[in-house]
Amino acid sequence: MLKEKIIKELNNFKNENRFRILKTINSNSINLSSNDYIGLGNDSDLIQDFYKNYTHLPLSSSSSRLISGTYPLIDKLERNLENIYKKPALFFNSGFDCNCCVIETFCDSNTLVISDKLNHASIHDGIIHSGATLLRYRHLDLEHLRKILKNNSNKYETILVISETIYSMDGDCVDLKKLIDLKKEFNFLLMIDEAHSFAVHSFGMCYEMDCLEFVDFLTIPLGKGGGSTGSYLICDQIYKDYIINKGRKFIYTTALPPVNIAWNLFILEKMESFSDKRLKLKELTTVSHKLIKKYNMETLSTTHIISIIIGNNSKLDHIVEYLSSKNYFIYGVKEPTVPKGTSRIRIGLSPNLSVENITTFFEELNYAINNVF
Repeated sequence: MLKEKIIKELNNFKNENRFRILKTINSNSINLSSNDYIGLGNDSDLIQDFYKNYTHLPLSSSSSRLISGTYPLIDKLERNLENIYKKPALFFNSGFDCNCCVIETFCDSNTLVISDKLNHASIHDGIIHSGATLLRYRHLDLEHLRKILKNNSNKYETILVISETIYSMDGDCVDLKKLIDLKKEFNFLLMIDEAHSFAVHSFGMCYEMDCLEFVDFLTIPLGKGGGSTGSYLICDQIYKDYIINKGRKFIYTTALPPVNIAWNLFILEKMESFSDKRLKLKELTTVSHKLIKKYNMETLSTTHIISIIIGNNSKLDHIVEYLSSKNYFIYGVKEPTVPKGTSRIRIGLSPNLSVENITTFFEELNYAINNVF
């Protein structure tokens, strides 16, 4: 019965043109789907420099952090983070585990979690696991958030508000100052995810805006602009101690190998030297948005992440296939990742691309949107 149920569901996915498969990228393709936003993960000079500094590192930690997985490199990484952010830091193996663990560890049935409607799946899963009451505010609509806070501020023992800085699917950005102003007014706990702003904004938008004292839980997943793997959590010592003692996804996970931690430490120590990469990304972002306006394409993006709304799943498949034939690796995003009827081309810019790459790509994309289907 289980297999029959699964077969039926997979056939429905195929009929609706939303059946997903794994694809490998051709090394000769121009990659417009990477999340390596400032080009750290594939910088051959940077990698060569890293291996000059760090040689013969173990490829496994072979233990959780509470046993022998807190080795000197990971301790040094957390101490360096504390020097930068002026708050205690804790390292997690992934952004998903970090977000999920924070929420399920600190929230319970007496908690109200108010979450942006488009927050990441890791955030949603953490809320479900916690047993907290969930209310969602319209995406980036902080006036709607204000109304929810006003109606609920005296009803719960704890209120946690969660937002990302830059959003992965729409490429839009929270008004962080306004969100902090709401925290000052209503005195809720605030959790911010910087997965798509870290490195693009140096040590992150919260750091740049000098508002870290108002962020109770700052999560910094490293698989995007960080060019690596794992996640930082920046929080007060009491919260750090509690996770070490109660956070299941932290306690029962084997620590990442020293080679990964050394790379994170290496990148962190060099973060302020990547200004040229950030300037190149800014240039490409400006060029891209001018071309989007020129070709009258539909997007909500204001950042280096650009989603071009197509809407029709079958048309999206044809466009992706056409662009692939022109040697562009590009990812088409469909429901349930995005709402039904908003399937899209998702572009992740990086300084590995040139202005010519971007200009030619948008010419081809414009042709495909208007002529392929």
